[in-house]
Amino acid sequence: MFNSMIRERLFYVALTISLLTCVNVAAKSPTSKHQYNKHNASWLAGSWGVTHRIDGGYKLDETVNKSDWVAGAKEIVENLPSAGHVITSLTHPAHAYLFTVRDNNNLDVAAIHPDMVPAIENEHIIFDVIEEYRMAGKKVILYLNGAGPSMITDTSSANKIAIKKAWQNYYNSQWDGDEAAAWRNLVLGYVERFDGLVDGYWLDNMNKLPGKVSDFVAMLRSVDPTVAITVNKTKNYFKNENGDLIYVDSDGINDENERDYRIIKYAATNEFEDFTSGHVTPLGRGAPPNSWAYEEYTIPDMVCAPWDNYKGKKDILKHVWFPIRARWSVAKTDLVFEIEQAYRFTQKLTNAGAGMTWSTTQVNGYMSADEMEIMLEIQRRINNDQDYIPYERPSGAYLRKEN
Repeated sequence: MFNSMIRERLFYVALTISLLTCVNVAAKSPTSKHQYNKHNASWLAGSWGVTHRIDGGYKLDETVNKSDWVAGAKEIVENLPSAGHVITSLTHPAHAYLFTVRDNNNLDVAAIHPDMVPAIENEHIIFDVIEEYRMAGKKVILYLNGAGPSMITDTSSANKIAIKKAWQNYYNSQWDGDEAAAWRNLVLGYVERFDGLVDGYWLDNMNKLPGKVSDFVAMLRSVDPTVAITVNKTKNYFKNENGDLIYVDSDGINDENERDYRIIKYAATNEFEDFTSGHVTPLGRGAPPNSWAYEEYTIPDMVCAPWDNYKGKKDILKHVWFPIRARWSVAKTDLVFEIEQAYRFTQKLTNAGAGMTWSTTQVNGYMSADEMEIMLEIQRRINNDQDYIPYERPSGAYLRKEN
């Protein structure tokens, strides 16, 4: 164990020297002249959290009789006291047109299309879940897909296409075709209902946002200028000393996926966000969410400089959102992380002052049982300040042109 720890320390020394990206970012990291305790995302620095998704729209009505999200929240609160934050839902995962709330301060969303919202008797669920977390002292981040109903494709199911057409009819008739203004007005009506109840927003799919990101974020901040916001729009990947992208060729001797993939790098990409979205290299490109390359590049970069700066205008906290399974929010897919690696990721990042969230999945409103076992072990070890087994590259893992 001692030799392994020495090897790991030597590895990080070499990595710090060789990775100019890490050195450059470190040079930009916060100095004493900044008031970081006043930063919107300061509470996320050094915090680890989990994800508790709630269904939206008609899907919530379909699953409510077999799911108990409030009991699921109580379980997370009881089992994971050291988890400082939770990401939950304003919109259904990957759906910008299904909301967890029915009543809107600005319009009757059900009048556009009833499938977009749950029945009135079910909209209390998200508020009850948030209350459980707030009473436990946990910060709450709302997931919000920013693309709007126009993200629905012509090859989608009939009811989805009906929602898209209803939305188009609405903004053309009521907003003179100004979809961006109509969309901001709709979202504003929901954000106002969460005023004082949430601490941040995770804005997804913002490359398909109707209108400007600046206008959308300004709308959110008009309700609460202190919320911490991230914008999932632009991704960065590691490059070598020649400026060429680095690709992973193999994940190990049992890697049957022939696709090479880039290595995600968290960096400030815009002046509108307070923390990085933490989206990993897209899973569909052959990148496992627990890639060994994250241990050699992504995590060391976050550890050596947990804050980045956008063009001298704003400090951005580096935050990562790790899917714990083979797919983001599907409990039936393979569990990818095992306990030791999950704990190593968590302790390294939180000790360094970065932010991290596990993209845990739900079964009937509860965190999946096998995922909870991992989270419980993280909780136990962090509570005891237990060390982790040092990282070693898997046998047969290598970068492109490295083997």
